[in-house]
Amino acid sequence: MGALIDHLQTKQPFAWQKKGLLFEPNMPGFTHGSHPCAVHFKDDVFVVAFTCRDMQRRSHVFLSYATIKDGGIALTGTPKMALAPGAPGYFDCDGVISVCIVSHKNQHYLYYVGWQNLPEGMWICDTGRAILNLEALTLEKEFEGPVLGRDKHNPLFAAATAFHVTDDVWHTWYNSGVKWEKTEQGWHHHYGIHHAQSSDGIDWVCDPEICIPFADEYEYAFGRPSVYRVDDTYFMWFAHRATKDIDTYRIGFASSKDGLKWDRNDALAGIDVAPEGWDSEMICYPYIIEHRGRMYMLYNGNEYGKTGFGFAVLEKD
Repeated sequence: MGALIDHLQTKQPFAWQKKGLLFEPNMPGFTHGSHPCAVHFKDDVFVVAFTCRDMQRRSHVFLSYATIKDGGIALTGTPKMALAPGAPGYFDCDGVISVCIVSHKNQHYLYYVGWQNLPEGMWICDTGRAILNLEALTLEKEFEGPVLGRDKHNPLFAAATAFHVTDDVWHTWYNSGVKWEKTEQGWHHHYGIHHAQSSDGIDWVCDPEICIPFADEYEYAFGRPSVYRVDDTYFMWFAHRATKDIDTYRIGFASSKDGLKWDRNDALAGIDVAPEGWDSEMICYPYIIEHRGRMYMLYNGNEYGKTGFGFAVLEKD
């Protein structure tokens, strides 16, 4: 993976080659296919988790097997609904969103965002954890409440979406609410990427400062960062919006030596909207995986995953 370091040194954009749609929503009673994430199972087989919405717009998590080989990805079998919204009043009563799979000490965990609607179009999204069984394609919530949520450091919400474990030190980069702003169109959210650390992936110590400052007065949100580490360097791809002229998500890039101070350089991201088609208006929610020396990116396109999700492969030098 030394080629990743070379991109930082030469300031050359990562050469992501888009391969098209991997999942197009077509299951009865559900729309969208958003926030894809994946973990290696065996040989060339992975388990992919993603989120679909029911007719009440409540998110559910589905699981599917996928074969990844020679720069290609193909889903196999019929996706299985594995995680549903919680009971009324709970932090995840209005939806559960897949965000990251973590493997540690022969156990696999899906971190998910629990969604709760508030009056006037506002919402809360905090972080839950479920045990993932790769053989049975099942998810079991570990706790009825969030493992990272609103507290004195995160007064609005805390949606953890990227993780890395070194020895027994857990790191997460999560979306924390900055403010709600009342506009003529309604309440407008602002949220950024923050960092927290843990010894068990359950109880977290949060850093108070934002990791990556907003680019300007127009940018107001970061969506689902994905972090990949090579030697002593962290690589982060993330969704961000907006600019003066564009209100929809694009994918940016940052790197770091310690996971705390990040050097942002969106020009290196190496992937953008297409001239036409399913990802021509928006590109968001990247997720980085590596298999047999090749790097893959799962990502969403138009309308936050209404058109499904696709993938790209990092071209070899």
